[in-house]
Amino acid sequence: MKTIALERKPFGALDVDLCSGCQALWFDTFESLQLTPGGTLALFRAIHEATPATRRALPAQLPCPRCETLLTLTQDLQHTTRFSYYRCRYGHGRLTPFIQFLREKNFIRALDPQELERLKASVKTIRCASCGAPVNIERATVCGYCRAPIMALDPDAVQKTLAEIDAAEKRLTTSDPNRIGDGIIALARLESQMAAERRREDAEMGIDLVAVGFRTISDWLHRR
Repeated sequence: MKTIALERKPFGALDVDLCSGCQALWFDTFESLQLTPGGTLALFRAIHEATPATRRALPAQLPCPRCETLLTLTQDLQHTTRFSYYRCRYGHGRLTPFIQFLREKNFIRALDPQELERLKASVKTIRCASCGAPVNIERATVCGYCRAPIMALDPDAVQKTLAEIDAAEKRLTTSDPNRIGDGIIALARLESQMAAERRREDAEMGIDLVAVGFRTISDWLHRR
């Protein structure tokens, strides 16, 4: 495992563990959702560069690296895209194969029926990009172990997703004068409201002190 430091939303950093041998990522709880656009792009580049000499298939039983409880294969949905990962039942995090992370972030897509037929004509068996298990594409269109569908890297989808990520990163890092101005006005209003509230509280406290003073004088006169 190699640890990669990435940008976190709304600020700060997070560490993601990457295993090039098993082609998988470990995210602690909610870290996948906390990546900034720039962090997602940096992780995409790290996945692209992680090409091991020998690919290891994921074992049948995967223990959580935090509590050693067996991870559970989980199917999830991002907008209209289905993807899967292995999660800790106690919420410590999830193990996500590279291919499933790319699917979650819309870098890849499932093959359509025509593409699948053309692939069957030239290739009989492929390795599942998600878990490494063999898939006989003449009899199945999904992995028999992890149920991941046969997918392809779509250049158009990659370009579109990269453009969206780049635009989101620019919005995140570029100062917006209008937004800054609105923030200054909102802060000034808040300070004005707080000052008014403090004046009201001071006035009420002054009235209470005067009332206490009158009662003290009255009691003193009655005792005399």
